[in-house]
Amino acid sequence: MLSKGAIAELYRKRAVNYDFTANLYYLIGFREYAYRRIAVEALSLKRGDTVVEIGCGTGLNFGLIEQQIGPKGKLIGVNLTEQMLAKAHKRI
Repeated sequence: MLSKGAIAELYRKRAVNYDFTANLYYLIGFREYAYRRIAVEALSLKRGDTVVEIGCGTGLNFGLIEQQIGPKGKLIGVNLTEQMLAKAHKRI
């Protein structure tokens, strides 16, 4: 089992290309975006809701969540590494 520090280091390094590599799943037939959409829809979010996404990574779910909560909603991303959060911050 990897330690918290080892996991953090792995994701610090992966942050640079994370979005690109996440999209590679499509090459093997894994429709990641569709699963993200289903997961967000299952939350039954309403306009103005506040969402805390733990392990938000680069914020790949942010657009889907923002569509549900609207401009008056609040989205808080939490992640283990600053590098992933920096990418998520750019996304918003």
